[in-house]
Amino acid sequence: MLRPEKMSLLEISIHKSRIPQFLIEVPKHKIHIKLFEETEKKTPHHLRRGHFLTESTELDDINQKINEIEDNIIYYFQNFQFEPDKIEKPNKDLRHKVVISSMTDGINQLYEHITPEIRHLKGFLKDIEVTQKEIKKDKILREILLWLSKYEITSISLDWFDQMEFRVFYSNPNEFTDLEVVLEHDEVPLIIEFKEFNENFTFFFTIFHHSYHQKISEICRSATEITNFEVYFNETGLNIILLDEIIKFRNERIEKNQNLIEEVKNKSQKFRAYMELLQNFKKYELLEKQCRETYRGDIVRLKAFVPASDQDEITASLIEKFQGNIRIISHTIEDQPNEKSKSEEIHIHGTESEEYNIEAGDAVQTKLVVPSLIKPNKIFKPFTLLTRLYGITNYSELDPTPIVAITYPLLFGLMFGDVGQGLVLCLLGLLMVVMNLKNKKNSMYDAGFLLIWLGLAACFGGLMYGSFFGYEELFHPLFVNPMHEVTTILKMSIFVGVVHICIGWSLAMLNDIHNGKVFLAFAEPFLKILMLIGGAFVIFNFSFNIDKWLSPDTSPPYPILLPIIPALFLLIVKPMGRIFGVEYLKHESVGGLLGEQAVDVGETFLSILSNVASYSRVLALAMAHMGLMLVIMEIVKMFNSVIAVILIVVLGNLFVIVLEGMLAGIHAMRLTFYEFFGKFYAADGIPYKFTEISSKYSVIEFGEK
Repeated sequence: MLRPEKMSLLEISIHKSRIPQFLIEVPKHKIHIKLFEETEKKTPHHLRRGHFLTESTELDDINQKINEIEDNIIYYFQNFQFEPDKIEKPNKDLRHKVVISSMTDGINQLYEHITPEIRHLKGFLKDIEVTQKEIKKDKILREILLWLSKYEITSISLDWFDQMEFRVFYSNPNEFTDLEVVLEHDEVPLIIEFKEFNENFTFFFTIFHHSYHQKISEICRSATEITNFEVYFNETGLNIILLDEIIKFRNERIEKNQNLIEEVKNKSQKFRAYMELLQNFKKYELLEKQCRETYRGDIVRLKAFVPASDQDEITASLIEKFQGNIRIISHTIEDQPNEKSKSEEIHIHGTESEEYNIEAGDAVQTKLVVPSLIKPNKIFKPFTLLTRLYGITNYSELDPTPIVAITYPLLFGLMFGDVGQGLVLCLLGLLMVVMNLKNKKNSMYDAGFLLIWLGLAACFGGLMYGSFFGYEELFHPLFVNPMHEVTTILKMSIFVGVVHICIGWSLAMLNDIHNGKVFLAFAEPFLKILMLIGGAFVIFNFSFNIDKWLSPDTSPPYPILLPIIPALFLLIVKPMGRIFGVEYLKHESVGGLLGEQAVDVGETFLSILSNVASYSRVLALAMAHMGLMLVIMEIVKMFNSVIAVILIVVLGNLFVIVLEGMLAGIHAMRLTFYEFFGKFYAADGIPYKFTEISSKYSVIEFGEK
């Protein structure tokens, strides 16, 4: 069984000038900073100081810069289609190093580095886009000029047009057809020549009197006009070299921009470092928000939690670092934490200056919400995926993960009993583990091990039921076959339910004893265990024969008393505890406790019946699983083709593995959450959280630049 690690509360007073250095130290020692509720912020508004990590109160500017930096980093990785987590890590000596005097200074440095880089990158990309469009136009112009040159046009011949106009256009073929119809309908006197260049463009030129200039412009508004084409003609004809030089120049410009873009692209490690720095700065920003100033304005006060085993080492390190600028008062937290239940043993470290005193009236006395730090064994770790779905173990209770590591696979295996299919689950789980070996923090890594355990449990169930991929003749079952011995499996299911529920109430007893409520442990969960065991004994031995329940000739006589006597004690023990002065019942009234216990007795009887009955789903799922396999085996007998038989067996088993595996997993989880956890597990805690500063690509150092 696991309990959260013992915690120590550190009440820290530190001069505000040392807050930046202090926040650098917090992640190093994995300190959990306590969130301050709004009710604790009693400092008058006019006495509150500015942001600890900034030189000014202009936080909007800093937030705007953070947003711009984030957008620019996202733009970089999306533009080059890089996955940040796949960027190769540099050697430690080659990590991007920044020296900052404050977090604002760090943000400003980051902004000054990234903004010009992204601005240039966007400029290069935009210039390439614009230049490519210009080259496209130039190539169209080149084809038009070559076409015009067939008409022996020269600069001299173009000067002949005095009263006439010579205009050149291109459009798509459909638009040109419409344009021809309009010109013919309007009977405009002109000369028009055209050439269908390809399916996208038709070139044409017109010669007309200049008085029709406006009309021709309106008719040809859908076409693109080529202007200043005259510059490409000299006295002898077309001078295409000039245009070729322009196209060459534009291509060289694109190539130059592409080289510059490639240089930026090769800075992926640096931009990954920028991303890491931004994430770290934002984490430090959140840390800073947990600090608040005292009424005096120069001393910052905060509360932090550390494992009691690390308390001395952490306080010594902080005192050595900050010396006369810090005071730390440490308390060991009791199992039922509140402001009054902190241990009376208080240790004061650091400066003795009265300026750092914490006055009793400075803080609102509220119940401490102590974070839970649980370090499960590697064997049990995969099952934390299940317990965390229900909630977080609070500081005052047991973590049920080790028990779940036994009961959950057992329930699953009894519902999904097949050796062959269990081995398939093991192989799938092993594959998931191997695929995630490089990232063991990935939940899929733990899920792979969980699947392996469930596969082994299914193999165990298969041995109990004598099933291997649905075949029942390969070996003799260690227990019975669910399809042949329904009553036996039903009794086994009920027995498993009784044991499972009793374990839950036993854990409730351990929680009460550990929290100093020994009387309550025996006044509630212990009596409920006796009620359940007594009722189960009566049902298993005398079934529903009421006469035997009330008979004095049975052994023991009057068996109905086995659940009734504990129920009577459950009714009266807590009121008796109030009469005899049990401390944690002194705020209750005897009458109120009698009424409460009367309701509890009724609810307990009803819940025992419904809870135990819920375990009959073990029988139902086991029979459904074997029934599906029998159907598949019967279908196989209908075919003589070897290929068809193999195909049906493989696909049928895959279908059963997916469907029944999912159903067995869900129902085993329901039994665990509602019938088991509901007896003892509050799961209303908060996890022990500390800020993790990543340094794979970058290093932050605090000091003067």
